[in-house]
Amino acid sequence: MTARLLRALECPHLRILGHPTGRLLLQRDPYPYDFDRVVVEAVRRGVWLEINASPERLDLDGPLIRSAKAKGAGFTISTDSHHPKHLASMRFGVTTARRGWLGPNDIRNTLPAEQFAAALHSRP
Repeated sequence: MTARLLRALECPHLRILGHPTGRLLLQRDPYPYDFDRVVVEAVRRGVWLEINASPERLDLDGPLIRSAKAKGAGFTISTDSHHPKHLASMRFGVTTARRGWLGPNDIRNTLPAEQFAAALHSRP
């Protein structure tokens, strides 16, 4: 899985690595892979990590967020919505980010819309 994720990070259009561990709570364990190696490469390529707020995922968890932040990772929070009512899950993503000791400056999609759009189009 490490090789697959590293290969995905080679895509020049990738800006956010979604479902970074692939876990589904009470259904599927996280992928077995070298998380630190993938994070280092994501940082190098300017790819942010998704904090998935869906109650079925809550992916990443606090310790992984702290580890990734220490390596310079950027983050977004996503609700993984498939219906408008799922947007209410954002609070779970915010709570998860706080468990990872993140603040608004660490979360790219807290930027004003124009700045977020510009950040999506810029690369390191």
